[in-house]
Amino acid sequence: MIARKYTLVREIGRGGMGVIWEAFDQVLRRPVALKVMTPEHATSDSARRRFEREAMAIARLRNEHIIQIYDYGIDEDCPYIVMELLEGEDLEDRLARERQLSPSATLALLRQIAIGLQAASSAGIIHRDLKPANVFLARKEPGESVKLLDFGVVWTVFESDEDQKGSFGRIIGTPSYMSPEQVRAVVPNHLSDLWSLGVITYRALTGRLPFAASGLGELLISICTDPFPPPSSLVPGLLPSFDRFFEHALAKDPAQRFQSARQFVAAFAAGIEASRGPTKILIVDDEQDVALLMTMQFRQKIRDGVYEFIFADNGEAALHELRRHPDIDVIVTDIKMPVMDGLTFLGRVPEVNPFARTVMMSAYGDMGNIRCAMNQGAFDFLLKPIERADLETTIEKTIKHVAELRRNARSDEENKILRQFTSAALVARIREVGPAIALESEAVMATVAFIDIFQFTPVTKQRLPSEAMRMLRANFEVIVPELVAKGGVVDKFLGDSVMAVFQGPEHLTRALSACVAVRAQMAAVAHRAGKNSPYAQGICIGLSTGQVLSGSVGSQAYGRLEYTVLGEAVNTAAHLARAALPGEVLVDTTVHEAAQGLFDFEEAGARNLLPGAPPVSVFNVVRLGPAAFPAAYESTVGIPATTTMR
Repeated sequence: MIARKYTLVREIGRGGMGVIWEAFDQVLRRPVALKVMTPEHATSDSARRRFEREAMAIARLRNEHIIQIYDYGIDEDCPYIVMELLEGEDLEDRLARERQLSPSATLALLRQIAIGLQAASSAGIIHRDLKPANVFLARKEPGESVKLLDFGVVWTVFESDEDQKGSFGRIIGTPSYMSPEQVRAVVPNHLSDLWSLGVITYRALTGRLPFAASGLGELLISICTDPFPPPSSLVPGLLPSFDRFFEHALAKDPAQRFQSARQFVAAFAAGIEASRGPTKILIVDDEQDVALLMTMQFRQKIRDGVYEFIFADNGEAALHELRRHPDIDVIVTDIKMPVMDGLTFLGRVPEVNPFARTVMMSAYGDMGNIRCAMNQGAFDFLLKPIERADLETTIEKTIKHVAELRRNARSDEENKILRQFTSAALVARIREVGPAIALESEAVMATVAFIDIFQFTPVTKQRLPSEAMRMLRANFEVIVPELVAKGGVVDKFLGDSVMAVFQGPEHLTRALSACVAVRAQMAAVAHRAGKNSPYAQGICIGLSTGQVLSGSVGSQAYGRLEYTVLGEAVNTAAHLARAALPGEVLVDTTVHEAAQGLFDFEEAGARNLLPGAPPVSVFNVVRLGPAAFPAAYESTVGIPATTTMR
């Protein structure tokens, strides 16, 4: 008996911190699920706070697709949580039995998972351990209902207690479903949960994980560095459109992923029907003669397979049809309808289908509502009684507009690929001043940092070429996000070195803090991945500041130009990096004097920066000082700034 009211019946599962029992509530006379904290965790104050936070987080989420909390308490110094009792199986058991699911079956699950994730994200709650075992398929009338379980490692965006801060730098979650940013142990957000959902979806469709390795260290490297096998290469008959879907869902860069659960599901639904046939047009009106008019007016195009019409008699039914047919291009809807009117429906269309465009229909006397609809984003309008020529022209115009939207979307995808092979400095320059003067040379004040992988050249001789390049990319995947986060621009990759340039306000302070963060992140990842991992090589950093020349260099005649920066600060930073030992961030006297008070330094002695030149005094950056970014490092990375890799 727990708390003198819950009778334990049988053990039904185990979570990260507790044992889950089927129990009976003696007061309310109903069966419940009861999670009791294990004795070994009950003695830990931090574990108890996490357990309590799990209860509080789920209790805030009153959503049909998240397991509901009934009660929380402490019995004989042992915390417990009382939840609704579910019957069914989790997705892990389903996949173990069936191995693969069809795209339509997967979509049915994703729609429900997305509702739960969207509710959690809106409340500022990140699950951090989304996996098939935490997706429960509850048996209900008339079918299954998905429930998200086990928020035991939940992160709450709007709360900032010491226990949450202490989770930085630790590996949180189930490794196979962790996002690259979880591997790097940075501040979590809802995009990490969407990555995990992408892994779940990939496994459901293909029967295998996108990233698999023999050991934890190799798995972490694979998640951060390796491409995944295209699903269409694993499952015969799976459309290539799913390959493009997963390029977004499992993008290493969070900014390239779907930005919401709704976008995720809408894109997956579009992938199911990507082999486009006739242009689909949805007609929404409760008047039967409108359906007859459309069928008669376009009977030849329907017969030729040019148009396909879908009909609904109110907004609610139309939303259902939009979900069933995610490739609908044109919607023609009346304004006044039962159940859900046209204006309400218009506001709901973008969340289901971002490409579809809506044409409103109404009588001439209802111009006020038509004006309101146009202000809400309607593409065009038709007046009743409908003129056939006006109807044809309006639909054709709308179809052309949607086709242009889709072409632009494809062009954006192509541009994203091109940007991967274009100088980030040039892209930033074009955005700042425009293409006309972007290539003009100028003198600017800047800070330049070189981050070298220590003694990587011997690795290229000891490993296969593919293995050596993979190791190098694994290091860069950790280094680059920290540089970009502080406003740095990766000017170029020089073999096993990264050259980053910081310009604008406080460029020196931002560059120094970025280098300190890079060093700490590399140390943390090396510790987690093991001494034989690519990260164990260590990094050497050199940093200098001053005036540099920026502009394009190369051969214009042969079409080979590169946008870069030149000057003494560039050369000095490169020499300092070569002279640095693993884990050192070396700076010269100029930087040391300029950043006094902002950062703590230690003398690193005299080093030879150039062959034949006399040694010069250099300094190692130890940590951020109190005047730089107060508590910025510990609060965002959670690893002491003095951590080095010696």
